Amino acid sequence: MMVDLLRHGATGRAGYIDGRSDWPLTDAGWHQMQRQTAGRRWVAIVASPLRRAREPAEQVARALDLAEVVDPDWAEVDFGDWDGRSRSDVEATPGGAEALTAFYADPASHPPPGGEPWSAFETRVAAALERVAGMDGPVLVISHGGPIRMALARACGLPLDRLWALRIGYGTRVRLHLDRAADGQLWGEIVEIAQP
Repeated sequence: MMVDLLRHGATGRAGYIDGRSDWPLTDAGWHQMQRQTAGRRWVAIVASPLRRAREPAEQVARALDLAEVVDPDWAEVDFGDWDGRSRSDVEATPGGAEALTAFYADPASHPPPGGEPWSAFETRVAAALERVAGMDGPVLVISHGGPIRMALARACGLPLDRLWALRIGYGTRVRLHLDRAADGQLWGEIVEIAQP
């Protein structure tokens, strides 16, 4: 089955660590969403509960006469004490630059202070991906950079630390073909990456 993983559009918060902090899309962000969804059809729409993903999902669902499924497991990782702060602000705190570097190198061993444990994040995204794989496709999932990278790691077997090399900017759409191996394990292949 085909699944389109679409990162929400711009919020005007580039350079900020917005996990659970929730800002609305800018006009440019809405344009990115329209560009990535125009003329496409899906049989199901799934969205993170955060408004920057949920609101465009509602719009696409209305246009296709579908009901969107809001799935909290597609929410962005909770960055704890870093959430809502600019990267430069975090880096300026004592040990902040080192902590950010360690997080990006090995998030399981160096989670954000007060943030979501990486194992919990991985478990919930894996569960969300399994639910999507059980739907009839094609399916559109509107989510965030973190869950999209985690889904690619799980479905395609890509090392998560290497996925930082894949640009998943605001409004990026990644199309996956998902299937199951003989042992029932989910596997996927990237069919298309569409930048806004």
